[in-house]
Amino acid sequence: MNRDVRILIVDDHKMVRDGIRSMLEFQESKFKFFINEAGDGEEGVEIATKNPFDIIMMDYQLPGIDGADAARLILEKKPDAKILALSNYNEYMYIYRMIKTGVKGFVLKNVTPEELIKAIDTILNGSNYFSNDVAIKLLNFENNNTDSFRSRLRNSKTKIYEDLSTREMEVLKLIGEAKSNDEIAEQLSISKRTVETHKQHLLKKIGVKNTSGLIKFAVETFQE
Repeated sequence: MNRDVRILIVDDHKMVRDGIRSMLEFQESKFKFFINEAGDGEEGVEIATKNPFDIIMMDYQLPGIDGADAARLILEKKPDAKILALSNYNEYMYIYRMIKTGVKGFVLKNVTPEELIKAIDTILNGSNYFSNDVAIKLLNFENNNTDSFRSRLRNSKTKIYEDLSTREMEVLKLIGEAKSNDEIAEQLSISKRTVETHKQHLLKKIGVKNTSGLIKFAVETFQE
């Protein structure tokens, strides 16, 4: 007999929500899924805190409050909530912010139906689940920061990660790719003035003096 599992999918792209729903509903498994959806962080928090779910699948990049903040708000009200983070990115800073909130797992959106079912099963059984790419990223970061100097560097970086908004991290990543203000504005669908505002915030939060400092920090960060 299949086990009933209540799922909430929080993602701002309907195509992604539909894809995950199809994976779960058409993949043969020991579960029978009952799926709800939310299109942004605020809606996800509202639905998750008012209704019982066995698993909450939370995208990292969401309009309004991001996945890390949404997960934190849910866990403040429901400490036993089981949240599985979803992302297109496996950079350490994204993974770190989600894990810091207390999520039970992290998988990339290119996950196969079989692995997604495995992640759900693992979390329902009380263990954490991280896809191979995510686990390797975490392991490499730890291995590359074992001496005292790098340990201090890691601690300072993780504090910075906590202070950056989702949009600031997106801008930082593009700065590290040597994108101009015009290119960043076009790619993120924001104005050049907004890009410059984000840059000023990044300079202050990261503690560097100019764009060259931002580029150096971004390159070091996203190559961890």
